[in-house]
Amino acid sequence: AVVSTQSTGAYLYISNANKVIAAAFVEHIEKGYPCISPHTADETGKLPLLKTADAAMKAVCGVSRLWVFKQCRRKKVASRLMDCIRANFVFGCTISKVKIAFSDPTENGRLFAQVYCGTGNFLIYR
Repeated sequence: AVVSTQSTGAYLYISNANKVIAAAFVEHIEKGYPCISPHTADETGKLPLLKTADAAMKAVCGVSRLWVFKQCRRKKVASRLMDCIRANFVFGCTISKVKIAFSDPTENGRLFAQVYCGTGNFLIYR
């Protein structure tokens, strides 16, 4: 299901049992900043704070929130929801993964963005 206004949208992943198992809230943006933080955990097991490059890059879609029901994680639900967003957010155009930016991701969100975008230098927007 897609709920959209001019600059923002909410996407829901609804299971065969008619339950919402994932949601994403997105907005039109113009720029994002490549993540330059190390992507390996420190001695405490935590990832370091996010750092971004100073130079902005062109971006089209900002993901402000991405949530997946805990029991449905690690089953490609978030990836399928993001693929739907990329295909439908801009009418008649599929957004490239390099034009997607994430807002202040959690550790799990950072790992997802890195795998989904295929790079540790995925975009972050402010």
